[in-house]
Amino acid sequence: MLRSPFLIFFVITIIELILFIMLLSLFACAYLDRFRTALWKDGGSKGWNSDPHQRVYFYANYREAPPIPLIWDESSTLCNLCIALLTFIFWIIRFNVNLLSGKSWDLYSTIMTNALYDGILIALWVYSATVQSSGDFSDPQHISLRPWYLDHACDLASPKNWSACATVKASYVFSVFAV
Repeated sequence: MLRSPFLIFFVITIIELILFIMLLSLFACAYLDRFRTALWKDGGSKGWNSDPHQRVYFYANYREAPPIPLIWDESSTLCNLCIALLTFIFWIIRFNVNLLSGKSWDLYSTIMTNALYDGILIALWVYSATVQSSGDFSDPQHISLRPWYLDHACDLASPKNWSACATVKASYVFSVFAV
């Protein structure tokens, strides 16, 4: 007969695995600019955030373009993918530590290792959720405190961007849930 703590550990481990595989899949889908620029252009054409086409105007007139907002920057997509991958690696390490805890490690080492992993993962996912909800302040006429897809329904987006909007919304929701 299974012990109750082992059953709880097993259920929580499976739930974590499913969550992290979903996050890894969502961020892998968004990698290589599949959604970022399309959503930025869509929001810019509707006046919900800065328009990326304005950057061409700045370059053509030899003016310095404002920095790309963090939410639309390639580094944020790469950072989210790396956090999801690092979380999956931590899950594998945590699983092995917890599996071996009854055999060779003492209880204190297991608790401290899990607390360390939890602290690191909470910090990473808080950063990820903060970046995903960061604003676009590069255009004074179209200031956006949060990305438009968090403020508006995906139905208001262009039909070709509905799936991109839903995917990015889901990745934000699961990132907040991971915290």
